Amino acid sequence: MEKNEEIETLKARVKEGNEKLNRAWEEICKIDHNSQRWNDEVERWHLANVDLSGKCTELKALGYEDCLYREGGVRTKTCLTEGALGCRVCPSRYPYWEKEFMELGR
Repeated sequence: MEKNEEIETLKARVKEGNEKLNRAWEEICKIDHNSQRWNDEVERWHLANVDLSGKCTELKALGYEDCLYREGGVRTKTCLTEGALGCRVCPSRYPYWEKEFMELGR
């Protein structure tokens, strides 16, 4: 597989992983926080975050260090969604989420 193909494949996997983690977190929040099920699901979610972080590191190693949602020089999705992080992992060297967070109060 060519480097560009590998980058695009990894980008797609990381995007999908971010979306899955966000959906899973919404479901976890509905579970009784004092239950064993909640503990088990949070642990699974954490391990999935670690795995996704590894894929993000692979992207960086291949030289991709920008927002996953940047197309034609423009970001197509913001980092913060209703005050929460939209992406659990991000390969970008530029801290887009920090800038958005600082602009929330303005």
